[in-house]
Amino acid sequence: MNRLARLGVVLVVGGTMALTASPAGAHGDGAAPDDDAGWVPIEELRPGFYDPVEISACGTTVTITTGDVADVEGRETTFPDGDLLFERRGEQTVDLSRQDTGEVIDELDVSGALSELIHAGGTESVSRMYGPAILYPIPEFGPVDAAAFEAAGLPDLGYFRKGVVTFYVVFDPETGSFASEEIDVDARVVDLCTWFDGNRGHGHAYGHAYGHRNHR
Repeated sequence: MNRLARLGVVLVVGGTMALTASPAGAHGDGAAPDDDAGWVPIEELRPGFYDPVEISACGTTVTITTGDVADVEGRETTFPDGDLLFERRGEQTVDLSRQDTGEVIDELDVSGALSELIHAGGTESVSRMYGPAILYPIPEFGPVDAAAFEAAGLPDLGYFRKGVVTFYVVFDPETGSFASEEIDVDARVVDLCTWFDGNRGHGHAYGHAYGHRNHR
């Protein structure tokens, strides 16, 4: 389970923004690829995608590992204007375990698609996560990401089955770090921390069913 599930195409290298594109998935002819063109196993584009992740949530450390289902593909498309599109599709489940109690959420479906558009120059991005998907602030993205989650009313460890959550990010051109971020929520996001006690599917919901939006 790659912790950089969002903005997977952005790497901060030596304080500068670098946009990565794989020859297997890059298209420079100006046309978006056909639906079945250019897709490759996700490991070819993100070698650590299925690696375990540890995050601070639920008052403890939560470990997220890939479950029994791991069949995800990725595609990268480079457009003539320099924009870079990363897409992800397929099927995947994850297991979550609490460090303090050992309680587990087993085989959680996180098969929702992802699209990330990095604008030419690497100063802005728009990422869309479709359900079912898991959400949490990513430490590598710094305090701006955590603040955006709080402003959107999202929990530290959230999950939604349907709908879409969109991330609008502006990067500092000097450092590549997040300068600002806003999140639009068009989904019913539940707090996964309430699911560890066996109350799966009945946790507190954040936002109305596909209704709440944190407007930009």
